[in-house]
Amino acid sequence: MLRNTILFAVMMLLMISCKTEGTTATTPDTPDVDAPAPNPIVSDTSEDVDMSTKSYVLNVVDATIKSPRKELVGKAGDVPLVINYGSPAVNERTIYGDLVPYNKVWRTGANEATRITFSEDVMVGEANKKLSAGTYSLFTLPSSKEEWTVIFNKVADQWGAYDYEESEDVVRIKGMSKPAAQRAERMDFALDGNSIQLMWDDLVVAFPVTSATK
Repeated sequence: MLRNTILFAVMMLLMISCKTEGTTATTPDTPDVDAPAPNPIVSDTSEDVDMSTKSYVLNVVDATIKSPRKELVGKAGDVPLVINYGSPAVNERTIYGDLVPYNKVWRTGANEATRITFSEDVMVGEANKKLSAGTYSLFTLPSSKEEWTVIFNKVADQWGAYDYEESEDVVRIKGMSKPAAQRAERMDFALDGNSIQLMWDDLVVAFPVTSATK
């Protein structure tokens, strides 16, 4: 009896072994949860910028709000600067002459007024007006899509343009506008050479910045 039981067990082991050798392993449809994703997810708290061709980095500092708060850090020419702003979307709205009215000071973004910081004295605009190192609120005043005034105001921290006072303006310069090569759904800033560019919808508004110490 014992001998028969042992022989039966040996036969069963041989059958299982043969079956296993003839079976091809299959990959489960569900990936291993511990394995890294084939395409890493890039955090939306920052935007990749090729530093070999760009002189700035653009970070999203608050992505929890409808118009994300962003911060551009870089150089316009040789001038280090930081621009902190709210980035609204077009969202199928008419922007210029409606959401951004003509002949009225605009916060140039969303929520808090846009802030720009220069770490050294600079010259801004085609007229080369001097600005001391520091942080300013940056407003714009469009009279049409073609005619823009860029305003540097000494009250850096303010909400929108509700408490804006012209008496606190430090410098006003002309902004140069042109049609955008590619429509921008969100309002953003960029640097191109020594030029600061504001881009939204179908328009780009720019002004030059140079060092006042050279």
